[in-house]
Amino acid sequence: MLIMYIEKLTIKKFRSIEYLVVEFNKGLNIIVGENNVGKTTIIDAIRICLSLGRQWRDIGVKNPEDFYIDNLVISDVLEPIEFTIEFKIEEAEDRNLFHSLLWQDPAKKESPNLRLNFHYDIEKDIRGNEKLKWKVWGGHDTIVDMAELQQIYYSYLEPLRNAEQELRPYANNNKVTSLFRDMTSYEKADPAGKKTVSLTHDKKNELSQAIEKVLQNDDWTGLISTGQSYINEHLEKADIKKKSSKVHLKLLEYKYDNIVKGLLTRKPVYSQAVLGTDLHLQKYFDISQNGLGDNNIILASAVLGDLKSRRDQEIEHYYALLIEEPEAHLHPQRQNTFFNYLNTLQDLGVQIFITSHSPTITAKSNLDNLLILQKDELYKTSFFTTRKSILTGKNKDYLRKFLDVTKSQLFFASGCILVEGISEALLLPVFAKMTGKDYDLDKNGIEIVNINGVAFEPFANLFNAPDKEKRLATYCSLITDDDKSIIKSGNFISKGEGINKAQAVEVFKELKGLKIIDHSNRIVDFDVTKDLKITDFESNEVFIKAVLSNKYNKLSDRASKAQKLANKNLRVELANHTFEYELITADDYNARLIARIYNDMHSKKYVDVFANKHLLAADILKKLKSNKDKSVLAENLAYLLEQKPGMWRHFVIPKYLENSIRWVIDKKV
Repeated sequence: MLIMYIEKLTIKKFRSIEYLVVEFNKGLNIIVGENNVGKTTIIDAIRICLSLGRQWRDIGVKNPEDFYIDNLVISDVLEPIEFTIEFKIEEAEDRNLFHSLLWQDPAKKESPNLRLNFHYDIEKDIRGNEKLKWKVWGGHDTIVDMAELQQIYYSYLEPLRNAEQELRPYANNNKVTSLFRDMTSYEKADPAGKKTVSLTHDKKNELSQAIEKVLQNDDWTGLISTGQSYINEHLEKADIKKKSSKVHLKLLEYKYDNIVKGLLTRKPVYSQAVLGTDLHLQKYFDISQNGLGDNNIILASAVLGDLKSRRDQEIEHYYALLIEEPEAHLHPQRQNTFFNYLNTLQDLGVQIFITSHSPTITAKSNLDNLLILQKDELYKTSFFTTRKSILTGKNKDYLRKFLDVTKSQLFFASGCILVEGISEALLLPVFAKMTGKDYDLDKNGIEIVNINGVAFEPFANLFNAPDKEKRLATYCSLITDDDKSIIKSGNFISKGEGINKAQAVEVFKELKGLKIIDHSNRIVDFDVTKDLKITDFESNEVFIKAVLSNKYNKLSDRASKAQKLANKNLRVELANHTFEYELITADDYNARLIARIYNDMHSKKYVDVFANKHLLAADILKKLKSNKDKSVLAENLAYLLEQKPGMWRHFVIPKYLENSIRWVIDKKV
């Protein structure tokens, strides 16, 4: 169980980050975002802070290139780098072990936490030479006790790792060697079952001597002695006299640490089912014969084994695992299984930090475990987590269910357009290109998210919070139909008027026959001053007119709810009727082109290409019975516009669609 954990990291003027405060989870933290947004910078800042107590530090602030440069201001001044890392502590043991790091937030009356501070600056000496100066202190300006920091341990897997090299015998930083070097016990077969043996210093010597005894026979001694004499014979002849140019050869340095350096990592060829009891027939693949994915999994498993072993033995007090791009060279299904296993490590008392570009991993993650990095309007790195958002529990449950690999790409995008159907998703990329050469959605990193329905709120609440810290930095457009004047038969049911469900259906049919309601259940021609003359319902005319008046030219509840979501980074654009209706009626050219496409699709349901565009729209929409039919029409239109750019100067993009495109790219309309 994890007792203390990194709660907060503050970074100032480090590489691409000017200023950033990141708040972490106790267990799993998945840092996602586009390229060069600062994911590795955060991981390296953590490594710098956690490695202070190590004898050999593998990372540090070393040169001017680590200092932040504002790309909007030309200056030779490099401002100091600062890190502040804060640990949340929950047990008295934490306070006792890290006394020099204790820190009490004056604004909080709760128990103290731990804080470690770093400051790096470049100063010039009297000769004008630049020199890096740094200082570190704990808690309230306290001298740090390095012995305390040795109770902090982390393992790190870099993004462009050479797994094959790091698994080779005698390689520097061999992960398998690290695992065996730090083990304190092992199990061996025993007549009574498995027996646990303590791997003490004396036991390691005993194991080493056992190997030495096996190899110190006459044959090996003679073989090595002969080879040694061949070398020394030539050394004596090739070197100056009296230089004693001789070497001594030994098969192996019989010490435990040297022996485990030579461990060979291989993959067996045959399964146990194939071998049976003939274990001596087993053959092995060298790691050079494995794919990159296999070797990455083996390397990661060696690191995890070492970390778990140390945690079990409580060699240190705090443990962290930092992995960059765990998806490297793994296909989606293997990413899933590996990520699921990483999830279990937090139960062992390890705080985990992962950077990723993988929508597969993002889609599998608990939303609150995601730490999303984005560039804001000033190209500064910003931080967002749903833990601090306005998303309700219901919103999160919905997103958790529907954020698949495709939709989760919105967390990596530079902007997002939410649509309710496939037709909009097919045509918007083409319309964006038609808007101008600077509006290509792909080149601008804009993601279209088809939510396949009308549940906009969970997605919208990622962008529309009043507080900047509680929303994504990117801009989003929400496109939907206004469904103005839409009515249904159920609206006419009234106990007081004596109209039941079946009678309400009759009223509805009569109103359609009078052309007051069209095929799409929209009120299109209603004058409250005229008599309706609905057979068998003359006595209910005042009530029926009241229902029609209430719905006429009114947004649907759904469209009204969507419109109310508009705020801050979220813009809502409504079609006056429907997406298809807007496309057809935007211009006579649009109407004729779409009518021809429709006629090619439905030769038996021909529409008049030269009819009034509004009549054409009504006729086509009446005959487009299914969403599939609508999507095929959109697909054919998109293909035609892509193939024939000459049409672009004639085809008119509905204004609400153009506005939605400009909003996510220009951040204004």
